[in-house]
Amino acid sequence: MENQPAVVAMAELIDMLGLSKARIVQLIASPGFPQPLAVIKAGKIWSYADVQTWAENGGRTVLPIPPR
Repeated sequence: MENQPAVVAMAELIDMLGLSKARIVQLIASPGFPQPLAVIKAGKIWSYADVQTWAENGGRTVLPIPPR
């Protein structure tokens, strides 16, 4: 997808996967979910590309993240 951020945090994961925060937390804890790139004061951040690949390989739809 074009014009998507290079890194994503929880709010972007919710948008791109179309799931609740509670479900995202479950997925993050499951084997196979990409490891975060870093943990900053705002929380964990992941590579957009890593999450996109994980989602598509699992048959999930990746939704565009709306501009903020």
